[in-house]
Amino acid sequence: MFISSAEITYQGQVRQRGAYLTLRPGLPLSQWVNCFWQLRVPAGEFVYRVVPDNCVDWIFDLSAKEESFMVRPFVSPVEFPISGPASYFGIRFHALACQGLIGAPVGEWAGEENSIDAKQLIDPLISEQVQEVISLTDQFSQRCELLLAALPQLLHVPRVDRRLAGFILSTCKGLATGAYLTRLDSTDFGISARQLRRLSQLHLGLSPKNFLKVARFQAALHLLNSKEHRGVWAGHFYDQSHFIREFKALAGTTPGNFLNMSVLYNK
Repeated sequence: MFISSAEITYQGQVRQRGAYLTLRPGLPLSQWVNCFWQLRVPAGEFVYRVVPDNCVDWIFDLSAKEESFMVRPFVSPVEFPISGPASYFGIRFHALACQGLIGAPVGEWAGEENSIDAKQLIDPLISEQVQEVISLTDQFSQRCELLLAALPQLLHVPRVDRRLAGFILSTCKGLATGAYLTRLDSTDFGISARQLRRLSQLHLGLSPKNFLKVARFQAALHLLNSKEHRGVWAGHFYDQSHFIREFKALAGTTPGNFLNMSVLYNK
């Protein structure tokens, strides 16, 4: 049981034409992977801003074939300085799904930084196979096709605590129905609030409160990006001021500014 969406998590616009590409895989891989993505940065000094999405990214530096790193879930915008020209390819896993590749749950990953060297987490044989597939072509669409065939052979279904699965399922249902998600009663899943917090922190990398907050944020981003801004907050937030305050904490700016800015920009 993974928390998944019919949509690719929204990370904002990259103004440079063709610089940021995404592809959502079909079944069965979509049960694990939210999307493949590629970022090409022109010459110069840039910053790339990413926002929370409850996912884990495996990112490959295409100019250094053996270099890759994992980015764990986070709850505030993260800015990555990049010296261009540079190119990156990413595999974005749904919450829990990276455990189909990595033995250690997110909460046990070493260090406090958002990113960690993939060599510390992934079996070297698996890492070599994936990197070899990625290096076979320079075309984004072809890379994705090759990974669609290769990844299902490398992934397994992780064992998930049924109580944590219940929490995730309730989150999915709440988002789908437009419920006001600020907290869920842990007793509905046969667990105490303390136990749910421990399981969530261990396997999702976030507290239940922060996991719900990011889920609401992503739902709002998709609504903002698909229709008029008016009333977007009504589905999952108490009022508009609460929505704007929470949005600014997660995106680092107001909804209007975020929709109009490029998340890849010069220093």
